[in-house]
Amino acid sequence: MDIKTVDTVVLQQWLANAFVTASKALGHGKTASNEMLVRRYQQELADRGKPTAKLGLFDGDDEYKQQLYLQGVFNGPGSQ
Repeated sequence: MDIKTVDTVVLQQWLANAFVTASKALGHGKTASNEMLVRRYQQELADRGKPTAKLGLFDGDDEYKQQLYLQGVFNGPGSQ
């Protein structure tokens, strides 16, 4: 699916999946590629008027991160 045409709910799930995958990945490359996807998904959501909280593996909104950990699936759709 194309990031520009995917439903917003699906895009939010992709973001959660990419974040969880980045945080649990053992390799630096997998972590970095999923962090890049998280940033792309956040930008697309912001462009749609649905900005997300600050998010990083080592900083950001802890409550939002906890929500993503509960929602996201390691290696789920939208992650690499």
